[in-house]
Amino acid sequence: MKYYSFMIIRYRQAAACFQCFGVFMSIALPLLICFILIRQQYPVVAFSGFLVLGWLSWTFAEYMIHRFWTHQPGLLTHTRVVQTHLHHHKHPTEIQVTTVQRLLLLIISMVLFVIAVRLNNYFTILAGLFTAFGYSFFSHWMLHQAWSRKIFPRLHSYHIHHHCKHPNRCFGFSTTFWDRIFGTTPPKGSRITERILNFYFGGGIDPHHHFK
Repeated sequence: MKYYSFMIIRYRQAAACFQCFGVFMSIALPLLICFILIRQQYPVVAFSGFLVLGWLSWTFAEYMIHRFWTHQPGLLTHTRVVQTHLHHHKHPTEIQVTTVQRLLLLIISMVLFVIAVRLNNYFTILAGLFTAFGYSFFSHWMLHQAWSRKIFPRLHSYHIHHHCKHPNRCFGFSTTFWDRIFGTTPPKGSRITERILNFYFGGGIDPHHHFK
């Protein structure tokens, strides 16, 4: 019976994963074709479009990895990446990526952007993707700073909900776009209390407890 239940859960996860990918392709492919068609006539517009498309691709990958890998039981549950992520949920103030690593990602992103400008071709998509990848580590760090509530109020709120109340929702940490597209936003009426904020910003509350 347990095996049957597990297989049902895995089937639903796979179906949801394919559904998400289908939605992404229905958005990305028309954009890609459009930018290819106007590339010769409007190179600046096409360059910007390829950059945005690369950025959009990483935010989708970020959402998928977070939703279907780090928060789903399976063969990869005991990998270092998943265990590090789960540890971060229990200890929100502990972020494994260092400032030096974030700066290195920033430098690489800038170099790739310069190369993309010079080449002005499909490499721009890769540059946009890596830039979004690097930015995601900055945005995650920012979401754990109190001042980010004033700059990214919705994204900040979503991330706290994910950490403390609804780990099965709010998977994006550089944008809320995909959560809104796929219906994984916080439930209506869900509140963030002072007790939750104290835990999130390191107030010493039992880290193994998810607030209801």
